[in-house]
Amino acid sequence: MKQIIALATLAVSALAPTLAHAGLDSDNPIHPLVGVALTAGGDKIASVEYENGGSRDITAGGLVQLSGGVEYHEKGAPWGVQATIGYHFDNTSADNGNQRFQRWPVEVIGLFNLTPKFRVGVGARYAAAAKFTSDGAGYVGNADFKSQLGALVMAEWLITPSMGVQLRFVDEKYKVDETNLSTDTTRRVTVDGSHAGLGFNYYF
Repeated sequence: MKQIIALATLAVSALAPTLAHAGLDSDNPIHPLVGVALTAGGDKIASVEYENGGSRDITAGGLVQLSGGVEYHEKGAPWGVQATIGYHFDNTSADNGNQRFQRWPVEVIGLFNLTPKFRVGVGARYAAAAKFTSDGAGYVGNADFKSQLGALVMAEWLITPSMGVQLRFVDEKYKVDETNLSTDTTRRVTVDGSHAGLGFNYYF
């Protein structure tokens, strides 16, 4: 995870000098974007116990989201519309086993500028292909999660027309089949994936 964040930061740093005049103030209203966010929240899906006595939970709202997409925003306009697709995951890895909860969120957000540098947004999100996998000593089973359409709200401070820092909150839920091994019965349960996040977007 640290390597992914470091690579994303390095890429933005490398692109920033050459794209200093790009961003939401350019005459072209179509703006590609890339983003990264750290998220927390949601129900616990699984837990791993380490040999040193520590533990790590996998949650339905964690932990890292990478995204890319496009925003339509005319120069000087107070509003914009953003559409992205991302990869959102929470995982734990060890030499003898792994656990991961992953999904591919599609988001559409309407944005409105309260000031030239501060804006708020409201939108919808669908976390496609959500699934939990495990292997090795961390094996506790695998499961496909049925995503429910969720809602999100966000606030963003535009450091420059090309760079924004976001606070996000997502309300979403999943359905998953849970098997009781003692009775050999299965029931469908609801898992809360709601989470808050701190993110960074770069606009081209």
